[in-house]
Amino acid sequence: MFEVIIYLFESYMQIDQTIEIDEKEITDELLEEGFQKNEISSAIAWLDNLSSLHQQNPLNKTQFAKATSQRIYSDIEQSRLDIDCQGYLFYLEQADILNTHTREIVIDCAMSLDITTLPLYDLKWLILMVLFNDPNSADAFLQLETMLLDFEDGLIH
Repeated sequence: MFEVIIYLFESYMQIDQTIEIDEKEITDELLEEGFQKNEISSAIAWLDNLSSLHQQNPLNKTQFAKATSQRIYSDIEQSRLDIDCQGYLFYLEQADILNTHTREIVIDCAMSLDITTLPLYDLKWLILMVLFNDPNSADAFLQLETMLLDFEDGLIH
């Protein structure tokens, strides 16, 4: 399923483009690309869930968080997001790329994937998708995208 999500993100998500996408048309295209119908359905449901998470009030889950609060991961979250992933999320919060609300969306999205462990590389893609889909996180998206592209190109500041 995650491969389908990445494919859709790379194919359809562009900063200055808002398009209405027909689900049947996308499903047909993905079937032609060799993806399985159940993976496609799961990926589309996952993307719908991501959209609905951004529409929630940011204070729902985070209203009681203080600046000195720390996120404690449940056992299942720890099995899905290893110590490297948890450390990366903490780093992005410290760098003001993620806030408490967007961090929780990232964790919710990671937990809704049908995988046992999310590799750090895939988590970075997931974070980009979360920030891209949040109208309040355009600057954070660009900052993270630049960081990741610079790192992949071998440029470290």
